[in-house]
Amino acid sequence: MALISKKELLQLTGISYGQLYRWKREKLIPEEWFIKQSAYTGQETFFPREQILPRIAAILENKDKYSLTELSRLLSPETAPALIDGKALSRIEEIAPDLLPAILYFYPKQSYDLYDLALFAAISEAAERLRLEGEQRREIAERSISASTLRQLDSVLTVFAVGADYHAVLSKADSPLVFDSTIHNACTVSLSEAATGIKMKYRDLFPAL
Repeated sequence: MALISKKELLQLTGISYGQLYRWKREKLIPEEWFIKQSAYTGQETFFPREQILPRIAAILENKDKYSLTELSRLLSPETAPALIDGKALSRIEEIAPDLLPAILYFYPKQSYDLYDLALFAAISEAAERLRLEGEQRREIAERSISASTLRQLDSVLTVFAVGADYHAVLSKADSPLVFDSTIHNACTVSLSEAATGIKMKYRDLFPAL
């Protein structure tokens, strides 16, 4: 799990120390993301990079659109809206259109929940970031879906290469994976943040929110 220091986080996002800790108190940022580690300057605070950066971007983009209560609910991975009809998947731009037929083939259902949507979006993002093409994209969709047994939104999808083959692992966000030197092109995508983006962008699909 790649970490980012508090100092670098504040510099990259332009937010203040006060904002960061106010959002923590308001439960917009999970307390468990504040990771204390020893450094040469003493004890410093770090954050899971793949989760904190999109979370802060989402807060900044939506803090003037929603009340704190609404925003906290939208950002909570525990908020699980109703099932979505399979026909609505094509509306979700975060799910790559060329991967959708493979996803529906490998995981055929009448309706899909928020975890499913987040997983499909994470697969699409990983395939894009690793620049996978053709059969490799379809294979990683199949392997990611077959690895999806946890079914928890506080999971991360890690796609990595061993030689010419790509593989997928789904693990808890707070359980970092450590690979040996033969593993290449590791790409990690947070399902929680994928779910947050989908809930905010497609609120009409989730009337309960």
